[in-house]
Amino acid sequence: MAHDGPVSWAAVILTGGRAQRLGGTDKASLELRGRTLLEHALGAVEGAAEVVVVGPETETSRSVTFTRESPPGGGPLAGVAAGIAVLREEHERVVVLAVDMPQVDAATVARLLVAAEGIDASWLTDAAGRRQLAGVVRPSLVPEPQDAEGAPMRTLMSVGDSQDVPAVGSEAEDVDSWADLARLRRERPDESTPLSDLKDRPRIDQIGLVNLHDWIDELCDALDIETEVDEALILDLAKVAATNVVRPAAPITTYLLGYAAGSAGADEDEVEDLAARAQVLAEGWDRPSGAPDPDDVDDDVPDDRAVDHSDDKYDE
Repeated sequence: MAHDGPVSWAAVILTGGRAQRLGGTDKASLELRGRTLLEHALGAVEGAAEVVVVGPETETSRSVTFTRESPPGGGPLAGVAAGIAVLREEHERVVVLAVDMPQVDAATVARLLVAAEGIDASWLTDAAGRRQLAGVVRPSLVPEPQDAEGAPMRTLMSVGDSQDVPAVGSEAEDVDSWADLARLRRERPDESTPLSDLKDRPRIDQIGLVNLHDWIDELCDALDIETEVDEALILDLAKVAATNVVRPAAPITTYLLGYAAGSAGADEDEVEDLAARAQVLAEGWDRPSGAPDPDDVDDDVPDDRAVDHSDDKYDE
């Protein structure tokens, strides 16, 4: 469908998730590179004619409308429906963006808008081809708020004529845990943050609803082992293996890391080295199932069946 002028679009930013692995912390208020995650999201949709933030009210750098899904915690689709319901004007497109995707910027949104031209929707996809909470949709695709409560987001992602938009770099990375946030801060630290301070950033062991330290202690008792566990290291490796290889590779990879560490009597630095080797392998993994291992030796073996070896002598 051709347009004589620019497409009118609004944005709905979702900030009201439970953040269970962050101990219920308000994701929108977390800071990265000197700005909150909400301000990163607002920067990504700077071209929107209007913006609705679905989540708790807070101060923002631009004028936005705050609303909440009813009841709060009804899920991302309920949040999108609640956001669209309070738009003041009609728009041809709505950009949907989760606040925990700070690598999505204005250029990402521009690509999504272009991909959605003439069709119903476009969605950012990660390296495994999974659609993420960053996309562009026709408002008419979104159910009414009373029909969206508890419905899965894939209900919207799978409806209509839609286009996948592969992520560039780390655009598809989200902040689900303290480890995710710490990694992003290490990769691109705030200009005002001394590098020596990065080691003090919150880590995965600050999880809330499930006390991971207690679970590890009880599990070690049950297995009759004594060890220190770097939760962030293990979970990061599992995520890389699941994303770049296949999901079942995650527990197998972490199990083999533990086996290798135990067999070698590895200390903390050695465990990090082993994990780094596994991560490099997983990040570069692109061999399809059934393909031969290039490291396997498959040389031709000469046929010497006609040779008499009866008098050959062998060293014991």
